[in-house]
Amino acid sequence: MYIGAGVTLKGEISVPDLIVVDGTIEGNVTARVVCVGETGVIRGNISATEADISGAVSDHVEARQLLLVRSTGRVEGRVMYGEIELEKGAVVTGDLSATDDYRAVPKVAAGKTAAGKAAAQERADAEAPVARISGGSAERVSDAVRVARNGAAKAPMYIAGEVETPRRTLLRAPISGRRASA
Repeated sequence: MYIGAGVTLKGEISVPDLIVVDGTIEGNVTARVVCVGETGVIRGNISATEADISGAVSDHVEARQLLLVRSTGRVEGRVMYGEIELEKGAVVTGDLSATDDYRAVPKVAAGKTAAGKAAAQERADAEAPVARISGGSAERVSDAVRVARNGAAKAPMYIAGEVETPRRTLLRAPISGRRASA
């Protein structure tokens, strides 16, 4: 899901995969990956596996695996994370706490073979038809955001404001001409 600059949404939003926010959300956001762009603002609770913050977030943030706050990012409130990465210039104020359960889980479960792990990954890839993302956690989040902003991934909804968007390399109808479906 993409929330464009100039758009304001109020209420609770639940997205199964990735949400990119360049506009404003006033309410709770639940997703696998939450990305708040430099112009993005979320006033409410965020619950995600990974979060990449370049804009402003206030209230409660729970990033079960990785919280990445970019140099332009500002996070205020209660913050829970598995791992945290702060760029120089990032501002984080409030209660910070690491979730012990993320670190307690071993990276490779006992009894799983490499072939079993590869088969599980193939099943997950088949169930989620999104662009394949590789690399470290921060790189994965950045790649997912780049894919969402460029329109290469098939997302269930795009909401854009009247702000000039970057030119797309794919032949598609403009975002303003698409239907939004939830």
